[in-house]
Amino acid sequence: MPTTADTIHASGIDCVCYLAKDFKRAKAFYTEVLGLRAVQESENWSEFELPDGSAFALGHMPDTWYPGGGTMFAVADIDAALARVRASGVTIYSEINDSPVCRMVWCADTEGNNFALHQRH
Repeated sequence: MPTTADTIHASGIDCVCYLAKDFKRAKAFYTEVLGLRAVQESENWSEFELPDGSAFALGHMPDTWYPGGGTMFAVADIDAALARVRASGVTIYSEINDSPVCRMVWCADTEGNNFALHQRH
């Protein structure tokens, strides 16, 4: 059992993310049907901010990932958080990804559910 010093202490949920095999079709659904407007975009990623300040993201699902997306947990120190998660022995899908607004890394919990460690700049 980890000690309090070993615990990450996620401070909130920064974003909920879904992954899509057909990214263009999924993005069209969320923009044209639900009326979401992207605040950050790339070829394989769109992040939407809703009027209440919450965030939703949509990303292209690489073939090697388990489908589904997941919750992006806010952390103060992503390097320390990733080290702790890595030490627990669960799946880490990649190294930390740096973007203009954040640093994040996708992982899977002990049951195979995807989640991300997410640190805003």
